[in-house]
Amino acid sequence: MPNPFEADLSYKEGLRCLESGEFEAAYALFDSLVKDWPFVPDVWACRALALGHLQRYLESLDSFDRALEFNPDDERIWFNRGIVLRDWGKVEKALLSFERAIEINRKCYQSWGEKGSCEMMLGRNKEALESYYQAGKINPEDYKAWGNRGNAFVNLGNFQRAVKSYKKALNINQNDPELWFNYGCCLMAMDKNEEAMATFDKALEINPQHLSSLINKGIVFSKLERHQEELDCYNRAIEINPQETHAWNNRGLALRKMNRVKEAIASYDKAIECDPNNYEAWDNRGYALTKLGKYKDALASVQKGLEIKPDHVNGIYNTGYCYAFMGKIKLAVEHISEAIKRNPGKYLPAAKTDPDLERLRKNKRFQAFLDGN
Repeated sequence: MPNPFEADLSYKEGLRCLESGEFEAAYALFDSLVKDWPFVPDVWACRALALGHLQRYLESLDSFDRALEFNPDDERIWFNRGIVLRDWGKVEKALLSFERAIEINRKCYQSWGEKGSCEMMLGRNKEALESYYQAGKINPEDYKAWGNRGNAFVNLGNFQRAVKSYKKALNINQNDPELWFNYGCCLMAMDKNEEAMATFDKALEINPQHLSSLINKGIVFSKLERHQEELDCYNRAIEINPQETHAWNNRGLALRKMNRVKEAIASYDKAIECDPNNYEAWDNRGYALTKLGKYKDALASVQKGLEIKPDHVNGIYNTGYCYAFMGKIKLAVEHISEAIKRNPGKYLPAAKTDPDLERLRKNKRFQAFLDGN
């Protein structure tokens, strides 16, 4: 018979390892304990947590299920099982686990919050709003519930209510950079660029290495046509993480706007090196190549982006743009017309005014299409 005193020490040491992030050591301790104490649900649950942190998700779920065999009404087990499923990308199944935790204890605001996050991942933003509301109702100091409620309102296009939610969250906690970042994204969507800039600055005060805030700050500078400051933001982001593909891509955009086209292409190349599936970088690279008169290379680059994301409307438009330069008017008309059909607000004004498309506008079919829109 195993020594209960030694088992208790091992259990406490396993908990310490979990809390300190020593997950391999934690797993070894709990794995040993379940062999001697196979009927104790907390040991199985802790083993499952360690496995989850090690991204050994299937084994983690098996361990949670063993714990639930002995204690099917433990909300903590269901909650942590949901976290592992969510981290594994099994969002529908994670949602079921959080709902089971709520059935057991409707007062657990964390379960309501995680339920809302799963619903938002699944595009069920109205349901997510209700879940976050329940979390905030149970614990009015749960700033994450209020912040996530703001995110759901943004997804629904209700920016005014989103702002109120973010402000409520910030009244509770002003020290979370992610909260300031999300608030800034909302302000960007409302075209309140100066206010958005201030929120990104606030996030960066808290965490100077908050990459998303640096990149979005650059985007705001772009909107304000302050391209050198925009470039500085992306350069800083790349210093922090040289593998940040979006920073390299946006850096290319800034350089192209500054007429530094060859440097822009080199930046797009780095974005693609970091992530070969960055379809926007392939597309932007293609557009930049047209500025150097390399139309065949440009078309190949744009089409590579469309292979990755066939419904990328900018890629469809740029395909037509390349064909126009190559004198393939019929193909140019087909692609640019298709882009306009999919997003007339963006591409119709461009097609009507872009001086590079003057030759295309002399085409009767294309002009009739423009006049009809």
